[in-house]
Amino acid sequence: MNTETDAQQPGRKWSCLRLAGKLVLLVLVLVFLGAAALGVGAYLAYEHVTRPGTPGETVAVTIPEGLSGKAVGKVLADRGLVEHELFFRLAMRLDTTGRPIRHGYYELPSGLSPLQILNHLQEGTQWRMPPGEVPDELKVTIPEGLTIVQMAAQFADPEAFGEAAADPQLIARLGLDVPNLEGFLMPNTYYFEEKPDERAVVERLLSHFEHEYAELRKELPETAERDLLEVVTVASLIEEECRVDEERPLVAAVIYNRLKAGMPLDLDSTLQYALGKYGERILNEDKETDSPYNTYRRKGLPPGPISNPGVACLRAALQPAEEDYLFFVSNADGKTHTFSTTMNEHAEAVRRFRREIAVQRRELRDRETRGEENDAQ
Repeated sequence: MNTETDAQQPGRKWSCLRLAGKLVLLVLVLVFLGAAALGVGAYLAYEHVTRPGTPGETVAVTIPEGLSGKAVGKVLADRGLVEHELFFRLAMRLDTTGRPIRHGYYELPSGLSPLQILNHLQEGTQWRMPPGEVPDELKVTIPEGLTIVQMAAQFADPEAFGEAAADPQLIARLGLDVPNLEGFLMPNTYYFEEKPDERAVVERLLSHFEHEYAELRKELPETAERDLLEVVTVASLIEEECRVDEERPLVAAVIYNRLKAGMPLDLDSTLQYALGKYGERILNEDKETDSPYNTYRRKGLPPGPISNPGVACLRAALQPAEEDYLFFVSNADGKTHTFSTTMNEHAEAVRRFRREIAVQRRELRDRETRGEENDAQ
């Protein structure tokens, strides 16, 4: 039986409404605080995963085959490379590439973020053979200045190497419209944890190019807007025309100065590439060849790189010497060059080269003659 009067009931209802409102407000505040706490926590976790620490000593670590992401994180945590295996697992969640972790022996600098470590383990960078002798089948050496064709000849299946170097998926990583990876396969000595096939080698060379070029862009931030294909093409010309580190920025200056002046580059190396006459002398009739790589007949750069350059030539292409040189010619030592600004200076350098070469040839003939006379006695 309700004994409350009509006057009392509205007051009680109003009091209940106020209480309900306070409860709703309290719930909203708690939800907000919880969301804020989650947001702060997520931000701090993201910082731990992505931000590098203080660089330190190199740490050797072995990633066994078949480990889960959690197990790899524990190995890294045990070696002091990450604070907790959870951060490495978070790095794997943030990664969108889906690339697998490559097992093996690594030497990683401490101070890397978990995301950086994951990238190294996916690409195989910083991978090393364990101390001891390296089996030949696990080591691949690619010298500077080779073409894709020349690289492929070093492998059991040259055709497979060439196919991998023309794979559209790999080319797409560069964002360029090119027929193959000529110029973008970084020379170096590479070590593999198991005998690699041709595609694995191509992928490693491309990954190393991407890494080295990114490092150069960090070193030379003013070059950030430079066209990638142009830079690598110029670097490949430098690689073929010059073998002395100190002269590479000078050769780069000559190339850029001639391009700016609207002069043909007049480089034997581009014709050697077009004709497949690597290291051979270019004859006058060769210079009449109708090819986009004939820089005697066509102005501007060739359509693309003519070899795969090393880091020194890439740096020279990005940072040429500040010189007015328009010409260079070999010296008689077969290594260095004489650089000139005017045609008259260049012509004199050419005459000097021919005189010195003539002397060398006479001396060589004299030695051969004396040798034949001694043999006859």
